[in-house]
Amino acid sequence: MEVRPFAATCSRECLLGSLVVILSLASISVAQTVPPTAPFGLTATAAACGQVNLSWDAAIDNSGTGLKAYSIWRNDNGMNTVTNIGAARTWFDDTMQVKSSATMSYYVLAMDNAGNQSLPSNTVYVSTPACPPTAAEQIVDSSYYGPLGTRMATYETTSAWLYQKLNNLSQLESWIYVNNSSTGQTSHFLLHSYPGHSQVELDYALTSATDFWALSEDLTKYDNLLVSHYQLNGTPPSSATLLSTEALGDSISQGRSMIRLQSGGLLVGWSEGIFNDASGSQTDLTVGFAYRSPTGVWAIHFPITVPNNNGGGNIVQCRMTMAQHPVDGSVWVFLKRDSFSQISALRFSEVTNDVLLDSITPGYITDTTDGNNGPEGEFPYLTASPDPTRNAILLAYQSYPYQFVFVDPLYGSMSDNIFLKQSLVSVAVIQPDASKSFIPFPNYIERITPFGMSVQSDGTIWLAYQPINAKTYTWNGVYASKYESGAWSAPVLAGFDYNNYNNASGLDRSLVYRAEEPEVAFQTPDQKIHTTDLSNLAPASADTTPPTVTITSPATGATVSGSVTIAASASDDVSVSRVELWLDGALVATDTSAPYSFTWNTATAANGSHTLQTKAYDPAGNIGTSAIVTVTVSNQTLTVAITNPTNGGTVLRNQKVTISATATDSTTITQVQFYVNSSLLGTATTAPYSYPWKVPAKSGMSYKVQAKAYDATGKSAAQTITVTSQ
Repeated sequence: MEVRPFAATCSRECLLGSLVVILSLASISVAQTVPPTAPFGLTATAAACGQVNLSWDAAIDNSGTGLKAYSIWRNDNGMNTVTNIGAARTWFDDTMQVKSSATMSYYVLAMDNAGNQSLPSNTVYVSTPACPPTAAEQIVDSSYYGPLGTRMATYETTSAWLYQKLNNLSQLESWIYVNNSSTGQTSHFLLHSYPGHSQVELDYALTSATDFWALSEDLTKYDNLLVSHYQLNGTPPSSATLLSTEALGDSISQGRSMIRLQSGGLLVGWSEGIFNDASGSQTDLTVGFAYRSPTGVWAIHFPITVPNNNGGGNIVQCRMTMAQHPVDGSVWVFLKRDSFSQISALRFSEVTNDVLLDSITPGYITDTTDGNNGPEGEFPYLTASPDPTRNAILLAYQSYPYQFVFVDPLYGSMSDNIFLKQSLVSVAVIQPDASKSFIPFPNYIERITPFGMSVQSDGTIWLAYQPINAKTYTWNGVYASKYESGAWSAPVLAGFDYNNYNNASGLDRSLVYRAEEPEVAFQTPDQKIHTTDLSNLAPASADTTPPTVTITSPATGATVSGSVTIAASASDDVSVSRVELWLDGALVATDTSAPYSFTWNTATAANGSHTLQTKAYDPAGNIGTSAIVTVTVSNQTLTVAITNPTNGGTVLRNQKVTISATATDSTTITQVQFYVNSSLLGTATTAPYSYPWKVPAKSGMSYKVQAKAYDATGKSAAQTITVTSQ
């Protein structure tokens, strides 16, 4: 075979065409490397002491691949922070550790789907105001991180809790705050310094006004779980003496909870903090407990296995909270594993120098048995307190009815982007015999963030929590509500927390509470620890802002038929309770969780013009209505026609004849039945619709042949013809 050069086998026109293709491909390749234009018109406004609102004009894609993302860069005294958001929106409300009384600069970059990055936008500078104090706040100290722990350590009128500061060498040091509410005396001082003490406190308790116990671990590795006993010195305390330490657990233990019992003893709980089974199969949870008697005797219960019987995987991260029952003194431990759909309960009895494990109930609370009072599936926060008024333990947690507030299109493909999910709260009222009832909380909060529950001696319940603002995609506000006389009060703003909220995970150690009094503490944007008496907060102004709601599909003027999905978007400054669909002025459907959508079978409506409208409700009862969308329903009438044989025609006797028919409708045809003289001959379920008929042998006979069609809505239509045999 002769091998010729390409030019020898291609005409002039062929060469020119090939050159055009090559040049076109080259230009496309070059175009895909051209970056977008820089975003322009960037503006920044300090919306609050801990929030900056940004907006800009869209960049222009030059690659032909479309814009993918905007990267928001912030410089705060030399510290750079970046957040990536999908390119569909050109605004961002920044609450990511935004300080009060600070000046920061911002600029924005654009990125296309080919990975090209634009030049930066203009740089803007913004100064945040100071946080306005309230009569309920008391500034404790400046802080770098905290407060630590879950609930304040209390003994009679004395309370204490920990936080962290940076020393001159930029090392973290643990400080303690002590408050005596009867005398009004407060103090704060260094508890221990780094690196001499490598532990970070997770929980703590007071066994007297001067005996302070801290549960801690070395967060750089899964070991060195430690209980430290300090004596607080002075009135008010101004120093602490370390009296003893007790090492607990093993090399993979993680401290979870510690409480003082009515006897003056301590109970400490921990869990094993790694994956039990790399295969991802359902696994049991290993936990441990240490009891210290009032006389100083330690008793260890480890390992204890808590079976998994209600879904989940191999994740053994867990929440734990403990409370002693006011009726019989039994000690209850509640566990919730990450991504499992159950709350487990362990019950102990206190005996001389020890506790006895009486029972383990793996699925004590589940969505299967308790419906909407089951736990939120991810990693809800748990808090428990004794309630002498109700003769019960109250256990509060984020519950099963959850909503996705916002998921950035970049989530899962780029770092530092936003995933926001919220849940309601359930308060389980637990009796000594393990029976339970529930007090539902009507407002949504962030799905796994710590919140505070205080139970007063008269049975009043306080919750301090952090809701998500669905309009701004932020959640740094701390609100409080109280439950009395069978109803929850309207939310009251208690202040703004200082932490990283525009991310995909909830946060720990952002709020600490006093279990028996309505007091909380959190770090505010001025980088100070504030303690707040919730009962002294100003009454909440009435929520008069209605939600906003829009029908996003179908568009007004659209022609629809068959089954149609109606989609709506809704948002509110607090939360959206439900969205309703109204057809021609009548309520036809309700959706209680985002994304809001409804299925409308237009075959149930007459052909012609119809109106659609949605209404959104918030917990205060405010109603927002969408613009009316007018659509035209155009549904075909169900028809069926016999195409063979012909009406009035003849058929050969003693021969097979194929009866054929066509059927049309706006929805699915489910079957076509064929009859001869009212007797069912057979059924066809797919087009083309046909069925064979053996014509009887007698000549000159008249037969009625019928085809009857049915659609998915149950409607039917039929045609009958007459034929004669010959």
